Amino acid sequence: MGGASKGAPLRLSRAQQAKSSMTSLLLLMISLFACFYTAGRLWQDAEMRYLLAGNSEKRFHQDGGSLSVDETLKLLDCKDQQKRLTEAELELAAAKSKGYVSKYGVSSNGTAAGHRLHAVVGVMTSFGSLSRREAIRKNLMPSGTTVQELEDNKGIVIRFVIGRSANGGDMSDKQIDRENSDTNDFLILGDHVESDDNLTHKTKLYFSTAVESWDADFYLKVDDNILVNIDKLGVMLASHWDKPRVYIGCMKSGEVISDPNAQWYEPEWWRFGEQKSEYHRHAAGQMYALSRALAQYISINSASLHDYQNEDVSVGAWMLGLEVELVDDRKLCCGASTGWSLLLGGICTTQ
Repeated sequence: MGGASKGAPLRLSRAQQAKSSMTSLLLLMISLFACFYTAGRLWQDAEMRYLLAGNSEKRFHQDGGSLSVDETLKLLDCKDQQKRLTEAELELAAAKSKGYVSKYGVSSNGTAAGHRLHAVVGVMTSFGSLSRREAIRKNLMPSGTTVQELEDNKGIVIRFVIGRSANGGDMSDKQIDRENSDTNDFLILGDHVESDDNLTHKTKLYFSTAVESWDADFYLKVDDNILVNIDKLGVMLASHWDKPRVYIGCMKSGEVISDPNAQWYEPEWWRFGEQKSEYHRHAAGQMYALSRALAQYISINSASLHDYQNEDVSVGAWMLGLEVELVDDRKLCCGASTGWSLLLGGICTTQ
């Protein structure tokens, strides 16, 4: 009896050890299976991204360097950005189905209710244009209104856009720095050399910088010889708020200039066909607006977007092939000779 009583615990201990070994083995097998499963899913995901990038690149070359917005975002692996845009469009659709028109609640004087940014207005200026800037400040900010007050009350940011001098840090740059310290209304493009012959590059860099610096619904380019009615501009933009990809301006076309001695000469005129060809439809360069998605498109693709001699033609070319709504608003035809500013209560006029 004594020997039996001593053997029973020994057998029980061996059984427990066997059971524990089986449990450990089972857990090890489960862990290995989980590792293989995870590795397989990661491999599938990597392979899918590789195929997606390969197909996008293949289409890029087949289509002559033209990619859609969605394809470009995928190619650059900007999934988070694409997700936010999709969610915003879904929220907009849901809001519209409930009868909601605009999140800004435009009041009778055209200002935006609340303090969210409605638009960023980049006024293209140069070193010798102080008098024009002063006229614009007087027109936009009467009675000592500050830039910050304009932003808070109207939801619109206005900046004079300028590059740096070719000499870097010379008297021209110092004068702009002093002026900016007093007014705080410049967007200085440090990577751009200021020149009348390089406006396309300047415009591209402006949109890229602005969309990264401010979160707004619209981004506008305006020449510094243009005076803008901010209240009317706000009302006009609010009417297009529900359009995710919209290009607004005084739309035009016209003959491609192939004569090197003529104004508006286009050195690459042959890209548009034979001599006496016409440009594609595009907004006049004095003033036009792009929705946020289009400004983002320019920012993402800036390295591969072609620069033509004329900036307004270039921007119109960048919009070709995209699902973009072109809005021809004659109130943005700012030339005094057109008469639209007076007849239609235009938004802009020349100085």
